[in-house]
Amino acid sequence: MWNAIQCAVQGRSHIKSGIPCQDKTYSVVDDNIQVIALADGAGSAKFSHYGAEAVTKFICLELVEKFDTYFATENGVAVKQEILERVLKNLSTTAKKLECEIKELASTLLLVAIKDDKFIIAHIGDGVIGYLKNNEMKIASQPENGEFVNTTVFTTSKDAIMTMKLIKGFLGTIQGFVLMSDGPEARLYSKQENKLADVLKKIMHMSTIISIDKIQEQVRQSFESTIIKETTDDCSMAMLVKTNDSFKGYLKLSNKGKRELLKIKFASPKKIIRRYDDLLVYLQNKRSIHQIARKIHLKPKYAQRYIDKLRMLNFIEKNSGYYHTILIMDIENGMTDE
Repeated sequence: MWNAIQCAVQGRSHIKSGIPCQDKTYSVVDDNIQVIALADGAGSAKFSHYGAEAVTKFICLELVEKFDTYFATENGVAVKQEILERVLKNLSTTAKKLECEIKELASTLLLVAIKDDKFIIAHIGDGVIGYLKNNEMKIASQPENGEFVNTTVFTTSKDAIMTMKLIKGFLGTIQGFVLMSDGPEARLYSKQENKLADVLKKIMHMSTIISIDKIQEQVRQSFESTIIKETTDDCSMAMLVKTNDSFKGYLKLSNKGKRELLKIKFASPKKIIRRYDDLLVYLQNKRSIHQIARKIHLKPKYAQRYIDKLRMLNFIEKNSGYYHTILIMDIENGMTDE
């Protein structure tokens, strides 16, 4: 099973000028198939927010219906052509409803669809598609820019079929996918190094510990408080993250489950488990090793053993000499995150 995480926030320039957020995301997630899509509406297109909304919803439903056909078709060009033709047909219908030209609905398009052990990726225009494999963030598809500086390719562009990327494959050990518009790049993607920020990996890990609603709330708060300060553009992100059915959240586990996760001998007293529980709650605020030692009534060198195990499990981390439970707000560190 997979979970979807989505976030799209209005950029500073659009807030100032009263233009709606032109970034849109959409997802369909059930036991059989999972699809996420993201579209960044063209700033020069009057109704691009409607176009982005229409295209993300349409492409998700399209892949739900035709995943098997698209995956089985060996001719990649034919698949790209059919997808783009159907996208344009849908946009044409939307244009008629809005009484505008189809070019006024221009947007980029990023897509990931999963069914069983297979995946399909499609990408038109800028933005980045990445994935988590063997605990490492990797790039699946880089931005596709237009012929001129500061331009990109859109679903309505004449050369969209020529630059559209289509990737099909098998999941293997892939644990998650991320789609990102060009807005958050300053914090979350290094063009020079072609590298995604490790904080994206932390978000995926945390989604197996706390609820998706809480994750999305924290991501949105981070985008609104930090990410949009780095750009004037709208900012959006969508993720598909593989769930771990045996791990619904550490604090909700039985003592047996906690012992197994922490690799604690079953003969150990229950107070050992309680110490770990207390630490995770206590470290929601930053604490020094001496504060932690006082909290659990141990000398610092013995308290450090508890800390080291929680760090190994990616439950807590150390910054500037202080330890704290990993929270999504660490997205503020972006590409500087270590």
